[in-house]
Amino acid sequence: MESMIELCDIIAEKPEQFSNKITWICGRCPQPESLQGGSPRVSRSQLSAVLGIARFLSKCPYYTDSRPESAVLEFIRAIPESFRRSFWPQSYNSDSIASFFVDFFKYVSESVDSSPGLASEIAGLLGKVVTLAVNNHDTNKDDSTISRAFLMALSLNFPPVLPSDADKLVNDLFDQLALSVPESPRDLIRGNSETSSSQSSPLSVNYFQGNEVSSSANGSSRGSLMANGGGGAMFRQQVASFEEESLESLEKQEVAFKLIAHILQKVSVDQKLLEQVRFIAKKQLQSMSAFLKIRKRDWTEQGPLLKSRINAKLSVYQAAARMQIRTLVSLDADAKTSKKLVLETIALLIDSAEACLLSVWRKLRVCEELFSSLLSGVAQVAIPRGGQPLRVLLIRLKPLVLAVCVQADTWGSSQGAMFESVLRTCCEIIESGWTKDRAPIDTFIMGLATSIRERNDYEEQVDKEKQAVPAVQLNVIRLLADLNVAINKPEVVDMILPLFIESLEEGDAMTASLLRLRLLDAVSRLASLGFEKSYRETVILMTRSYLSKTSSVGSSESQTLPSEATTERVETLPAGFLLIATGLKNAKLRSDYRHRLLSLCSDVGLAAESKSGRSGADFLGPLLPAVAAICSDFDPTVDVEPSLLKLFRNLWFYVALFGLAPPILKTQTPTKSVSTTLNSVGSVGTVALQAVDGPYMWNALWSSAVQRIAQGTPPLVVSSVKWLEDELELNALHNPGSRSGSGNEKAAVSQRTALSAALGGRVDVGAMSTISGVKATYLLAVAFLEIIRFSSNGGVLNGGTNLTASRSAFSCAFEYLKTPNLMPAVFQCLTAIVHRAFETAVTWLEDRITETGNEAVIRESTLFAHACFLINSMSQREEHIRDIAVKLLIQLRDRFAQVLWNSSCLDSLLFSVQNDASSTAVNDPAWEAAVRSLYQKVVREWIVISLSYAPCTTQGLLQEKLCKANTWQKAQHTTDVVSLLSEIKIGTGKSDCWAGIRTANIPAVMAAAAAASGANLKLSEAFILEVLSTGIGSATVKCNYAGEIAGMRRLYSSIGGFQSGAPQSGFGSGLQRLISGAFSQPPQTEDDSFNEMLISKFVRLLQQFVNTAEKGGELDKSQFRETCSQATALLLSTLGSDRKANLEGFSQLLRLLCWCPAYISTPDAMETGVFIWTWLVSAAPQLGSLVLAELVDAWLWTIDTKRGLFASDVKYSGPAAKLRPHLAPGEPEALPDFNPVEQIIAHRLWLGFFIDRFEVVRHNSVEQLLLLGRMLQGTTKLPWNFSHHPAATGTFFTFMLLGLKLCSCQSQGNLQNFRSGLQLLEDRIYRASLGWFAYEPEFYDINNINFAQSEAQSVSVFVHYLSNEKGDSLPSDSKGLECENGNSLIGANDQYHPVWGRMENYAAGREKRKQLLLMLCQHEADRLEVWAQPISKEGISSRPKISADKWIEYARTAFSVDPRIAFSLASRFPTNTHLKAEITQLVQSHILDIRCIPEALPYFVTSKAVDENSAHLQQLPHWAACSVTQALEFLTPAYKGHPRVMAYVLRVLESYPPECVTFFMPQLVQALRYDDEKLVEGYLLRAAQRSDIFAHILIWHLQGETCEPEKDAGGKVCTSQCFFFSLKA
Repeated sequence: MESMIELCDIIAEKPEQFSNKITWICGRCPQPESLQGGSPRVSRSQLSAVLGIARFLSKCPYYTDSRPESAVLEFIRAIPESFRRSFWPQSYNSDSIASFFVDFFKYVSESVDSSPGLASEIAGLLGKVVTLAVNNHDTNKDDSTISRAFLMALSLNFPPVLPSDADKLVNDLFDQLALSVPESPRDLIRGNSETSSSQSSPLSVNYFQGNEVSSSANGSSRGSLMANGGGGAMFRQQVASFEEESLESLEKQEVAFKLIAHILQKVSVDQKLLEQVRFIAKKQLQSMSAFLKIRKRDWTEQGPLLKSRINAKLSVYQAAARMQIRTLVSLDADAKTSKKLVLETIALLIDSAEACLLSVWRKLRVCEELFSSLLSGVAQVAIPRGGQPLRVLLIRLKPLVLAVCVQADTWGSSQGAMFESVLRTCCEIIESGWTKDRAPIDTFIMGLATSIRERNDYEEQVDKEKQAVPAVQLNVIRLLADLNVAINKPEVVDMILPLFIESLEEGDAMTASLLRLRLLDAVSRLASLGFEKSYRETVILMTRSYLSKTSSVGSSESQTLPSEATTERVETLPAGFLLIATGLKNAKLRSDYRHRLLSLCSDVGLAAESKSGRSGADFLGPLLPAVAAICSDFDPTVDVEPSLLKLFRNLWFYVALFGLAPPILKTQTPTKSVSTTLNSVGSVGTVALQAVDGPYMWNALWSSAVQRIAQGTPPLVVSSVKWLEDELELNALHNPGSRSGSGNEKAAVSQRTALSAALGGRVDVGAMSTISGVKATYLLAVAFLEIIRFSSNGGVLNGGTNLTASRSAFSCAFEYLKTPNLMPAVFQCLTAIVHRAFETAVTWLEDRITETGNEAVIRESTLFAHACFLINSMSQREEHIRDIAVKLLIQLRDRFAQVLWNSSCLDSLLFSVQNDASSTAVNDPAWEAAVRSLYQKVVREWIVISLSYAPCTTQGLLQEKLCKANTWQKAQHTTDVVSLLSEIKIGTGKSDCWAGIRTANIPAVMAAAAAASGANLKLSEAFILEVLSTGIGSATVKCNYAGEIAGMRRLYSSIGGFQSGAPQSGFGSGLQRLISGAFSQPPQTEDDSFNEMLISKFVRLLQQFVNTAEKGGELDKSQFRETCSQATALLLSTLGSDRKANLEGFSQLLRLLCWCPAYISTPDAMETGVFIWTWLVSAAPQLGSLVLAELVDAWLWTIDTKRGLFASDVKYSGPAAKLRPHLAPGEPEALPDFNPVEQIIAHRLWLGFFIDRFEVVRHNSVEQLLLLGRMLQGTTKLPWNFSHHPAATGTFFTFMLLGLKLCSCQSQGNLQNFRSGLQLLEDRIYRASLGWFAYEPEFYDINNINFAQSEAQSVSVFVHYLSNEKGDSLPSDSKGLECENGNSLIGANDQYHPVWGRMENYAAGREKRKQLLLMLCQHEADRLEVWAQPISKEGISSRPKISADKWIEYARTAFSVDPRIAFSLASRFPTNTHLKAEITQLVQSHILDIRCIPEALPYFVTSKAVDENSAHLQQLPHWAACSVTQALEFLTPAYKGHPRVMAYVLRVLESYPPECVTFFMPQLVQALRYDDEKLVEGYLLRAAQRSDIFAHILIWHLQGETCEPEKDAGGKVCTSQCFFFSLKA
C-alpha cells in the first residue's frame, strides 16, 4: 500500500504526463459490476488502488478525467456491503479496516473541500450509507465492529450530506443510542420533577437532580455530603449509575455526538430537533461536575479498567461540549432567547472547566483536552457576539485563570497543558475583542496584573499556606508575559510594564526573592518585543540593577543576602540581557542596545578590576553571551564611531585582563613556574599565562561568546595617529592603586610574558622592555582578538552572505600595521600578531580538510577570501604591508594549491592592480611602479606554477579573464593584463620543461594543453605555445560564439518568438489550458522557448555527428568544433537563470558534449572535446562534478566497447596481429577496418585532460576525486582490459601514473576515510603495470620522431614518479590491511589478497613488486629512448649493475605475479644466465600450473631433456599450442625426433590451416632429412590433400631439392618427390 501511495504522490505532481498510470490504477479498483453483484469481495491490491485514487483526488481536485471520481463514488456506494466480514480480504483485521476507513474519508474530505461537483455527488450517497450503518443491528460481532469503525472514521472526517437527510440522520442516531428526548419544554420541566429508579442512566433526569444537589454543595468536602444519609445514598446511586454504563455504550455516545456536531456544521436541521440536541448536550455537561468530583477510591473498578472508563466518559463529555457549541452558532445573535441560551452555555462551560481543573483526574491527557475544548468553545461562543456575553465570560474567566495559576508549575519550562489552554484562550479573546470592545479587555488585563500586587496578610497561617500566594503571583507574571509576547501590542505592554517596574522599584520585589526574579524575566521578555518606550525603561532598570549587584559583591551586606541575589546577578539578569539582544529586530534599537551593553561591560570591568582577591571574570563573563548576540549582525568593516570603538577596546582589554578568552596555544609553552590559583592575591600573571596556554577555567558558554564577539569586533585602532602612544585612556581602565595598573612593574612583566607566549615566542620578553604594562595588556587583547577571529570560524567577519575578500579577518589584522611611526617593539609585536593569525588560519583550514558538502564549500570560500585579500594588499602604500602580504600569499599558495585555479583569486591578481591604481586619489608614480613590478613578478610566478601543474585549466581560466578584459572600455586595463602574461610559453621542447615531477612534463598533458588552448596545432609534432597570443585568439572565438547566442536571443525576443510558440489569448486558450492542466505548470517565457529550440537543434546536430562516425564517415573537424562551441556558449548563457523548464534538455546537451568525442574516438574529435570541457569547467566551476561524472561514464563505456587503449583483442595489437600464427600462437584474424592508433591517441588526449583536472581538484573536491577513483577502479579491475599495441605504451603508463597520483592522496586528510580503498587501487595499478610486461617487447614506427620521443618520455616520467614515491607506513604483515568497515582485505586464515592471491608478508611483497616494476619500466624507457633517438650523442646514462641474487629475486617475484612476466623478462635479457636458470627451475617446479603458456616450452623441452627422456615431456600432450616458428625449432636434429616432441609439433601444425604454414615450407622440406619415423611426411601428405596451394608450393620446393641418382644424400627427397608426383597424377 505504501508503494501505491508513493506512486500516486508522484503522479499528482504531473498528472497530465502520467495519465496512463492513472488509467492503470483505476483499472485496479473494484469494478462496478463486481461491487453490485451478490456478496462482493475485494482484494488488498484493489483497496490499495481505491486509497491511492482518493489520495490523488485530494491532491489534484481539478483533474479533468472522471474515472478517478467514478471509482471513489462506486466504492462509497458499495460501503453498506463492506459491513459484512466476507467483503474484506482475510488478512485484514479490525484495526486494518478501521485504518482504511480513516485514511479513505480523510482523503475524500480533502477532495470535496475544493471540488463542489464531487461534494454534491458524495452528499447524495452519504445519507443512505450512514443511515444503514447506524441501523445495522447485525448479531455477528465482526460485522457490527465494521459498521462502528465506519462511523468512527466518519466522526473524524465527515463529508458533506444533503439537508434533506440531516433530520433523519439525527433522529436515527438518537434512536440508536436510546436517548430519552423530551418533546417540548413542558416535558423538560416535568422530567426534572420526576424520580427515576436506581437503574436509570446518568443521562436521565434523576441524575440531573442529583447533580444539582451536589453542585449546590460546591466547596464543601465529601464528608459533609455523606453526613446526610440521603445524600450519601444518592452519591452511591450516582457512582453505580456511572459504572453501569458499558464502554461500548460510551463509545457509541461519543461517535453519535461527534456525528451530530458534524451534521450541524454542514447543514441546518429542524429547530425542534435542534432544541432536543441542545437539551441532551446540556444534560451531559451538567452531569460532568458530579462525575469529576468522584474520587478514585469511591469507584468499584480500579486499575486499567477504571482508567479506560474515565477516558471514555471524558471523551463523551468533550463530544457533547462540541455538539452544544455547534447548536449555538446558527442562533440569531439579537434574539432575546438566544442571548439567554448563550449566557447559560457560557456559565455551563466555565463550570465544567472549573470541574476539570479541580478534578483528581486533571493530570490525564483526556481531561486536559476536555479542558482545552471547553475553553475554546466558550471563546467561540462569546467572542463573535461581544457585548454582555464577552463581559460575562471575562468576569468568569479571571478566577479560572487564577485557579490555573495556583496549580501550574512555578519554575518549570512547561507550565502544563491547562496553563497553555488558558493562555491560548486569553490571547484569542484579547486579539478578537481588542477592536470591538476594548473596555472589558482592559479591565480583564488590569485585573490580572493587579493580582501580583496583592499582599499576603495571612501572617499567622502556617508556612505551607503562605507559599500559595507567591505561586499565584509567579504564574500570573508568567502568564502576562506570555500574553504580551503572543499578542505583541505596544498598548498591552504599556499597560502591564509600569506595574512590573513599580513592583521592582517600590513593591515587594525590591529585595531579592523569587518574585523579583520572575518579574525581571518578564520585563526582559517585554523589552525584547522591540517597543521603544518599554525597551528603554527595562534596559535602564536592568543595567542599574546589574551594576548595583556587582558593586555590592564582597561587602559586609552581601554576606546576609539570600541566594536569590546571586541568582539574579549570575543567571536572571544575564539571561534577560541575552533575551533582549536576540529579540530586538529594529536596527536603531539594536545599535542603541549594543552601545549600552558595551558601556555596561566597561563599567563592570572597571568595578570588577578593583575587587581585591576576586577575579573579574565572575562579573564580566555572564554578560558576554548577550554581547555576542547583539554583535552578531554588526559589520566590523564599516566606519565605526570612535566612542563605540573605545567601548570595544575596553571590552577586549578586560577580556584579556580577566582571562575570559579561550586559550590560543594548543601546546604548553615553556614558561616560569607560577601559581594557578585564580583567587590568590598575586595571581595576575597566572591569569594572563593561563589565558594563553589554558586550560580554560570558566563557563564554556563564555568562551563561545568571546569567539562570536570576535567576528563582529572592528580593529581596535581608536585614532589614526597615536592610538597606542597615549596611555591616559589605557590607564583609566585600571582603578587607582590597582595591582595590575601602570605602577606595578611585576604586573607589567607578567603581561609581557603572557604577550610573548601568545605570539608564539616570536618576540622575546626582553625586547618588550619599552612596552608598559597597560600597553602589554592592550597588545595581548589585540593578539587574543585577531587570533580568535581565525580559530573560531577561519577568519570570516560578520556582514553579508557572500564570502568576499572584504570579509577576511586579515583586513582587521593589517589595519594595525598602517599606523606610522610605531615603536620598533610595538611594530614587532603587531607583525608577530599577523603571523600568528595566519598560522591559526592555516591550522583551521587544515583541520577541516576532511569536510564534505556545505562545510567544505565554506572552508574553500574562506580560503579564497583570504587569498584575495592578500592579493589586494599587495597594492598597499606601506611597503612592509606589501612584503608581509606577498610572504603570506606565497605560503598560502604552497600549502593550498587550489587557490592557483580559483577564479576570484585570478581576478584579483590580474585586475586589482589597475583597479587600485585608478581609485587612488594621490598620484604617486614611484608607488605605482613598485606595485606594478611586484604584481608582475607575483603574477608571472603564479601563472607559471599553475601552468606547470594544470595547463589546460589554467589556459581556460586565462581565456575567461581575457574575455572579461575584452568587454572593458578602458584600453589601459587590457594593456596591463597583456603585460602580465607576455612571454609565458609552454611546449614539448626539453628547454621548456619544468624541473622535477610536474604535470606539464607528461606528454599527454601537454597535448591536452595544446588542444585546450584552441590553437590549430599538429599534436604529432613538437610545439612551443605562447600563452598570451593563443589565449587572446581563443578568448576572441569564445566571445564571438557567446555574442552569436546573445544576438539570436535578442532577435528572437524582439520578434516575440515564432508564431507556433506564441501564447494564445482569449477564452478559447483559457479553456484549453484548463483542459490540459496547464495551470499547474509555470508559464513558458520567450527565453525558455528560445533555449528549448536551440537545445533541441544542437542535440540533433551532435547526434548526426555520432551517426556519421558510427557509419565510418569522416568527421568534419571545423564543423564539429563550431557546433560544440555554439552549444557550449548556449549552456553557459543559461546558467544564470533559476528556471528549470529546460533542465532535461540542458542535461541531454551537456551529456552529448561529454560523450560525442568518446563515441567518435578520433584525435580531432578529442581535441575539440578537451577544448569544450576546459571551457565548461573554467567558465562554470560548479559544473565540474557533472562534467567529470559524464566523462567517467564515457571512459568506462570505452572499456566495455574495447576502444583505443582498451582494444584488448589480438587483432588490435599491431604488428603481432599480422604475424599469427607465425610468431604468436593462434589463428589469424581479419584486421580492423580502422586504425587503432588513432583511438589510442584520442585516449591519450583524454587522459591528459583527466590528469589536469586531478591536479586542480585533488585538494578541495572529494566528490571529483571519488569520481576519478571510480574510473581507475573500473579500469584496473581486470588487468587484461588493456590493449597490447606498442603504440599504446606511453598512454598506458600515463594512465598508471594518474592512478599512482590518486593513490598518493591517501595521506591527504580529505581521503583518509578511503585509505584502504586507495591501497587496493594501488595494488591493482601495480598488477596492471606488471601485466604490460607479460608480452614480448615490440617497436612501432609511424615515421614521427615526436611520437616516439613522447612515448619514451611518458614511460620515463612514470619511472621518475615511481622511484620518488614515498611509501606509506605499512604493517609488517597482511593483517594490518583493513577496510573502512573493519573487514580485512586479506583473509586471516588463508592469507588471500584480492589482487595478489595467496601471500605471506604484504609489505615485503609490495616492495619486491615495486622494485621489479621499476626495473622493467626503466628498461622500457631506455629501449624507447634508443628507438626514438638511435644516434643521439647524449646516450643512455649507465645503470647500476644488478647482482645475481637480485636477478633471482626478480624472477621469483615476476613468476609469482604472472609466469608470462618472467618469460618476457628473460626475453628482454637473453644473455642473463642467472635469470634463465632460475626461470627454468621455477617452470619445472610449477609445470602443472603453466600448461596454458606456450612460452614455457624452451625451459623444459631441451636436448638434455630429450636425451634423458625427462618426465616433464609427458606434459606435452596437455600443453597449449605454440607458434609455428617455435614448433619448427623442435624439428631440428637436437631433439632427435622424440615421439612426444614430434607429436606436439604435429598437433601444433595440424591446428593451423595449411595456407598459414606454407611460409615455412623450406624448413618443413628440410625436416624430411631427419624424418626417420615419416611423421613430417605424413603431415605434408595430409596438408597437401587439404589444400591445393599447399600442395603446389610443396611440389615446387621439392623440385628445388631434386638431385642426381648417384647422390645418395637426397635419396629420400627424390623418393618423396616421386611419391607426390604420382599422388598428384
